[in-house]
Amino acid sequence: MADKKFELLDKPMATVFDWSEDNTPLRDALWNHYMDESNKNTLSTLDHLKQFEKMDNSQAKSEAEKVLHV
Repeated sequence: MADKKFELLDKPMATVFDWSEDNTPLRDALWNHYMDESNKNTLSTLDHLKQFEKMDNSQAKSEAEKVLHV
């Protein structure tokens, strides 16, 4: 059974955000964003994603929107 705490991160971006038509899971979109931002530094990317796992859903959605909504 999936952990409800991380359920938001596994939803498609189009489901999480009304401005997105992308069906990529939010977790993968964040991964791709931070990998690009860190010049493919996996450890740096993991550090960013671990922060999202400490947030509640509304905070994670808000923070994700800040970096993904261009």
